[in-house]
Amino acid sequence: MATLKEIKRNLETIRLMKEISSAYQEIANLRMKQIRETVLRNREFFKELRRTYSRIQAASFLELKKRKIKRKKIKKRGGEAIVFLSANESLYGNLILNIWHEVEKYLRESKAHLVVIGRIGKYLAERSGFGMRMFYFELNDVKPELKRIGEVGDFLKNYQRVVVFYGKYEGGLIQRPTSEEISEKVLPEEKIKKAKKYLFEPSPEAILDFFETEILTVLFTLCLLEHQLARYAARVLAMSEATERAKKLEKMYLLQERKLKREISTKKQIEIFGNLIS
Repeated sequence: MATLKEIKRNLETIRLMKEISSAYQEIANLRMKQIRETVLRNREFFKELRRTYSRIQAASFLELKKRKIKRKKIKKRGGEAIVFLSANESLYGNLILNIWHEVEKYLRESKAHLVVIGRIGKYLAERSGFGMRMFYFELNDVKPELKRIGEVGDFLKNYQRVVVFYGKYEGGLIQRPTSEEISEKVLPEEKIKKAKKYLFEPSPEAILDFFETEILTVLFTLCLLEHQLARYAARVLAMSEATERAKKLEKMYLLQERKLKREISTKKQIEIFGNLIS
């Protein structure tokens, strides 16, 4: 059985853990509220941007076909890139690990290159044997630098297909792993034939090239924002659970402390009484 000194030491440790987890929870909750409205608005922007790009893409292909012009596509190294958005720090519950499980599942059936964002993701990839097929970038967890985001976007533009795996905020404190293709999608012939006609300036090729080179970085940034919100929600939940566990442990040790104090007090009284009658 633990001594009174050990119990007091454990209580001090648990109270410190409770204070730390409560502080982390408050900070994450504040940041989550700050970014939530931005992310929810950007979801609509994301959908409309996709629809706009699809319309312009179809109309451009129709115009080029009408003029019998063969488009010169931007040269790419080809292949597919899978982007795993993780984090540099821990304390996000199971979110990062759950995303990695989805990435692993996908990579078992694909020869895609793995692009990892964040130190935890790098550790998971290397431990699982994907180190030789991995490209690594590090972005700030709280405020990713625009320059660094641009560098990732420029790197991803070299691939024919890019799929991002990240955490998505579902409302309340619910998050789930999800994936989004952010590269140019092949349009079916029927959609091209039904496309509306537009006047392109300077040319359909120039408009398509602009969208292809710029839209990918924009969509990648939106995925980053979604992932950031999901991480904050995951941390709020994880720290809330940690605080509750600390409270239960504190209660258990307080009961042990009171019980031990009563036993010590009883023992002293017995000793005193024994001395009096001897």
